[in-house]
Amino acid sequence: MVASTSMKTPASLNLSAAPAALLPEKETTAIRTNFHSHTTRCNHATGRDEEYVQAAIAAGYRQLGISDHSPFPDHEGQVSGMRMHVTEFPDYLRSCQSLRENYAGEIEVFIGLEAEYYKPYHPWLLDLVQTHQLDYLILGSHYDDPIEDVYFGAIKSPRLLRRYTDHTIAGMRTGHFCALAHPELFMIGYPRFDADCKAASRDIIQAAIQLNLPLEYNLAGLYPQSWRTGLGYPTPGFWEIAAQEGATAIIGLDAHDPARYADTGVYDDAVQHLKDLGIKRIDSLVPCRQKQQAG
Repeated sequence: MVASTSMKTPASLNLSAAPAALLPEKETTAIRTNFHSHTTRCNHATGRDEEYVQAAIAAGYRQLGISDHSPFPDHEGQVSGMRMHVTEFPDYLRSCQSLRENYAGEIEVFIGLEAEYYKPYHPWLLDLVQTHQLDYLILGSHYDDPIEDVYFGAIKSPRLLRRYTDHTIAGMRTGHFCALAHPELFMIGYPRFDADCKAASRDIIQAAIQLNLPLEYNLAGLYPQSWRTGLGYPTPGFWEIAAQEGATAIIGLDAHDPARYADTGVYDDAVQHLKDLGIKRIDSLVPCRQKQQAG
């Protein structure tokens, strides 16, 4: 699914109504990087691969990590509607390698994947990464089973929230992922940030701190999403806990459209928001701190 290119900023980032004298001084020298960018192979993005790179260069990005939804081996004949098929991976790799070579000197391009943690297929995933010398993995915990019948962005019950939390932390603890994408994914469906959401958030945040794993401040949630029935993300309550606990963040566009790179104001507002919260922000996932720690 592809969200509209019009952007709706949450109250936590809406500074336009405040008098200029009351606004915090903006960080004007922020380094723009993005390690969460997709391709049309995931079946819910638009634009040619090269257009993403060109858009990032035009917007002043220094590093671009291409991280489409990882393929997995065919599971009982299932064809996923939200990730590339395993037969498309060679073309994905060739395209990314070509773009890295063609635009060297203009932008650093890194090749990665946004992957689920499916325990039966995790060795297969690691072999794929090692065989093709991918730069990084980010954990996108959308499902906990290859059947993909329970989407964690649509859950509304404490039982499924706990299932998401436990599964996500298990994936984080493998030590093979360099960041956790949209950590409060469950807020797409949850109607309010209640006590259960606070407890789940704290567990995820504390695990991330223990594992030296950055949490992604995902900007895709700032745009209208037709499938969103809950509060959405970035969720102010989640990031307030992240600030209290001392978590580290990285900003991710989660770009499914090259046009997202042109919204530099959204990125810069996020930089400022994290700074106001006192959350340490990192710019790059390469080299991956998790790989260094696991090694």
